[in-house]
Amino acid sequence: MALFLLCALLIASFFYSTKVFVYALMVFFVLFDMLDGFYKDDKIYAAVRYLVPLILMGIYIAKYNALKKSDTLLFYLFCYLIVLWLVNAGDLIITSRVTMAVMITLLMIPIGKHVATRADFIKEFEPYNRALLILLPVYVVLANKYGFGESYTEEFSTGFLITSRMYIVPIVVFLAIHYVITNKNRTFLIKATDATFILMNICILLINTRRTAIGMLFLALAVYAFFNRQMLFKMITLFFVLVVALIVSYPLYEARLTAQLEKRDRIQDLDTYEEEGRVLETMYIMDYHQEKKRPLQLFFGVKLFDTREFGVKYFGRDRPIHSDLNMLLYSTGLVGVVLFLVFLVHYFIRNNHVIAPSHKMLYYPLLVMLLVVILPGRFIGTLTFAPFLLMLLTAIKHRKVVDKPELSAITIQENSNPLLAFHSTQTPDVTH
Repeated sequence: MALFLLCALLIASFFYSTKVFVYALMVFFVLFDMLDGFYKDDKIYAAVRYLVPLILMGIYIAKYNALKKSDTLLFYLFCYLIVLWLVNAGDLIITSRVTMAVMITLLMIPIGKHVATRADFIKEFEPYNRALLILLPVYVVLANKYGFGESYTEEFSTGFLITSRMYIVPIVVFLAIHYVITNKNRTFLIKATDATFILMNICILLINTRRTAIGMLFLALAVYAFFNRQMLFKMITLFFVLVVALIVSYPLYEARLTAQLEKRDRIQDLDTYEEEGRVLETMYIMDYHQEKKRPLQLFFGVKLFDTREFGVKYFGRDRPIHSDLNMLLYSTGLVGVVLFLVFLVHYFIRNNHVIAPSHKMLYYPLLVMLLVVILPGRFIGTLTFAPFLLMLLTAIKHRKVVDKPELSAITIQENSNPLLAFHSTQTPDVTH
């Protein structure tokens, strides 16, 4: 079966090269989510999906001693989640799945820091990102041709990359745009191919009408332009070309986009909570705690990452809490929210002055993506993009710029073997 084949390939990549394993892991999560809907939601597939990557990542961290003293907060956060898992779980399967997904995502931080000391993750991930850039629209085309997956209408489907799983698209597109603009060594044919698939992915985002995904991409590009002003002309040129291409190709996707917008309008008009569900769920959580008046639930959560009963009670259907902050408040309590916010500041806000200027143009757009996702939600428990996003942020932040010494003169001594003498152009430090 395809899912077992994916896991076998992931294990093989680990034993072949741990460096390749890290890149393959990012692709593995995307491919698994593309295929998991074809199989019955059984325990064995859940074990394969979560346990295999988790075990391999644990071995990787132990092998390279990737956990450092600065990761003490991560250790405390893991301990807190494990305690809640043991004493405050909801449905065991749901709680276990989401908790393992959260752990996998968080473990990308020490792995990312280790990778940053060995390689330039962004540069070396380019071929893998190009593969995803091409694979995503091909998958969507096949989903529409053969009619598999879930969708708002019969006119358009994204297969099994539904709801928050589609947040992988803006991340891949953003990186692809960065590669097209900054990589001077690529041929025109490769850049034209990248631009074509960038256009196709943007069309998919527009037709899919996921506002969070669209917001992630365009806010990231705005921040990218701010930190990369020397490339502003290239960005404007690329933007103009893409807009013209979107306008010219509009007849090709007009019917699908119109059908999607009409269906989304009807959903929003049927009931108020469908339009502002994330706002209402915040109010419902407050109502719940005011009604129950249980301090232990307020501080330590109700049921760890299991909000089915909450959705049935307040929304009349099995609707999980969407916003990540609301999910943390309901599932892990005020203690969990505080731990998460401290974790966020510790790893992604604090000491950002150490980030090399050339890396800030990528770091801050990706950080904006992370913050945009956390508010509307589904970062928690979504392996399609969450580990990838944390890996990118960590690898970029901790990657050091290595200054190459300049050669001011090359001298060859006469009557002897050639000797290259390298003289630094920098003024020697004579201070004591």
